[in-house]
Amino acid sequence: MTERIRNCFPDASVIRISRYGELFDRPRQSYLEQYPSRNLILAVRHGTVIYPGAPVCQSFDQRWFYYCTPAMNCVYNCSYCWLKGMYQTANLVIFVNQEYFLEETEKLLMEHPAYLCLAYETDLVPLEPMTGILSQWAQAAISHPDLSIEIRTKSGYGEIWNTMPVSDRIIPAFTFSPQAMIDSMEQGTGTMEQRIRAAETAAEAGFRIRLCFDPMIRFPGWKAAYEDLIAACRKSIPPESIRDCSIGTFRISASYLQNMRKRFPDSAVVQYPYETSNGYCHYPASVKDEMEQYLLSLLKGYVSEKKIYQEIGL
Repeated sequence: MTERIRNCFPDASVIRISRYGELFDRPRQSYLEQYPSRNLILAVRHGTVIYPGAPVCQSFDQRWFYYCTPAMNCVYNCSYCWLKGMYQTANLVIFVNQEYFLEETEKLLMEHPAYLCLAYETDLVPLEPMTGILSQWAQAAISHPDLSIEIRTKSGYGEIWNTMPVSDRIIPAFTFSPQAMIDSMEQGTGTMEQRIRAAETAAEAGFRIRLCFDPMIRFPGWKAAYEDLIAACRKSIPPESIRDCSIGTFRISASYLQNMRKRFPDSAVVQYPYETSNGYCHYPASVKDEMEQYLLSLLKGYVSEKKIYQEIGL
């Protein structure tokens, strides 16, 4: 994988370091200053690489809910991303020893089945032409009947779904946002139309897809914007191709939000006066309920209520 990635950047300067943390975890870094000229760090990872799913993340009724980190940090620049509160850096780490991750997964499967989210700390879809990571994991899912993988993405790169083996245990999960929200808060991601088209491609390839309206964020004109989004989904994504759907309003670890408020003083979504419960910041219950109920009303008659998963209570 190292050679494959390096071949994508023939003119790049190569600097050898002994540990990726020397650069990635260095204190007093500035995300805003680094982002325009980020570094790509190729590293080897050992130790723990599979973790229990976070309590604020939707498990979709999966008992053995886990996530792993084939890469750290994201190519995109979403204003509200919790990674900006967890890490100071804009640099991206890709772990080139995916075989180790797969070996650790096989050890887990010897104990019980696993539902594994691959895109917890990154979006692997735009990285796939460079890395081939998702192809490796797709083959692992095909080879191991007790392994299900979720591939969450904001990318508009739909061709990937025509090259991946179709399985009910490979779950394409598309994060859908109104275009106004993408324009103002999700820099570099696929447009609303591109994401819908990518989901349509996955459905045509034979996948049962997951629709993710999460996080929902309140902004001027949000109701009309979400109405346009759902109308566009209804027009292009057949209901019979929908595996399930998740909805949830923005919520984040209080410690991460505290860091983000220091680093991004001009961000409206970061500086919003959220409420805090059990260590997590979130919209007031009245706002949360209004937003989720409105989206549920838009989905009525399109996605069965039995297929809709709502935000976990905090």
